[in-house]
Amino acid sequence: MNKKSVFAGSFYPEKPEELNNLLNSYKQELCNSYKSKAIIVPHAGIIYSGYAAMAGFQHLELSENIFIIAPSHHENFNNIALPEYTYFETPLGALEVNNRLIKDIAEKFPCLISNEVFDREHSIEVQLPFIQNLFCPQVQSAIDFVKGLKKIGRKLRIVPVLVGDCDYRLISDLISTYWENSSFVISSDLSHYYTKQECRQIDTYTATIIETGKIEFMQQQQACGITGIKGLVDFANNNDCSMIRIMMYNSGDISKDTEKVVGYGSWFMYTDTRNEFIEQYCSKYVLDTVKNSIACALKGEEYIPKDIPPVLTEYGASFVTLKINDTLRGCIGSVYPTKPLILDIIDNAKNSAFNDSRFEPLTEEEFHKINISVSILSAIERINFKDERDLLSKIYPHGVIIADRNKRAVYLPVVWEQLPDRGVFLNSLKEKAGLPPAYFSKTLEAYKFDAIDIS
Repeated sequence: MNKKSVFAGSFYPEKPEELNNLLNSYKQELCNSYKSKAIIVPHAGIIYSGYAAMAGFQHLELSENIFIIAPSHHENFNNIALPEYTYFETPLGALEVNNRLIKDIAEKFPCLISNEVFDREHSIEVQLPFIQNLFCPQVQSAIDFVKGLKKIGRKLRIVPVLVGDCDYRLISDLISTYWENSSFVISSDLSHYYTKQECRQIDTYTATIIETGKIEFMQQQQACGITGIKGLVDFANNNDCSMIRIMMYNSGDISKDTEKVVGYGSWFMYTDTRNEFIEQYCSKYVLDTVKNSIACALKGEEYIPKDIPPVLTEYGASFVTLKINDTLRGCIGSVYPTKPLILDIIDNAKNSAFNDSRFEPLTEEEFHKINISVSILSAIERINFKDERDLLSKIYPHGVIIADRNKRAVYLPVVWEQLPDRGVFLNSLKEKAGLPPAYFSKTLEAYKFDAIDIS
């Protein structure tokens, strides 16, 4: 039994050529080439949300099974629902449902098997043309056809999953169970029917929760597919992965209606930390930003970055270090994230060049000789310790902050290269804070962090 298209002609064009042309118009040159097995994408009418959705799908890794995990907008049920359909149709053709896998899911997870709950639901159907356009093109070049020969035997099938009244951990477990041979599409719009300004504020807060993994702060009104989002982020948290923002905007940016808008965002899951992603894919942009910020400041101008990678708009803390002939020429940074990382880097670049009290302001002649290094910090974690010996056992190889009343100092992880002995490292840090090397007190606090170094 086939599931016929219901929303062709309303949520997306009915004619195949028109639909493909629209989808192709949303494709863009990616800031990075990373392919992920899990994405979050919107499901509104393609004319509104298609740009963000396509950006997400362009990062999706092709697998034998593509789960589409979406909220139910019209039917109430507990846990999840799975269909009995054999194919889901759109104007671009039919996608086969992996019924064998659905049977396996039904044996392992509490679920409802029903076609009815899928009949009027757009949150899955709207995603199908993107999959067909990118992974099942009807017209292929000779080169693409040859490449496709390598994939014979890897038949793409979809696994549609509607989410009802459900604990997000069920979704996390579902992803974990079928991770090896599957990719996952979490279908969700963001906030609904606030003013444009309110929408931006709410969606920025939601993005911060997704990107920091603090799903305990997420509320139902922040996204219609909140359970799927929380399930994926929980899986990412459990597997030391990170959610990387691709794009975020709202319907008001498209329609110019600013009174009742809907938010759209796309993310992909990266199998390492956010800072590792920045080091891998954004190093040149970061270093160019430092250089351009200082160059503009020398001319009395303000540097305004363009085409900022979205990951750099997340809040973050950084240190910028300048050297000439391996001799320190300036180093200033932030320990705690108080602003978008890109702005933190710009501010610290200028402060290192012109406001480090240990040096005269950088000259234009010196500017052409500087070597730049940018350290991007992880979250700060308190170190609990009984005594100094216990503290010494916990500080390597991290960056370390010590504080006691009004005394405070920080060393980046890179300082271990100059001070590899733990005792010497800690005593030097005490001296930097204005404390005697032998100082120890019950009121002494210590914190650790990690950092990636871009130079």
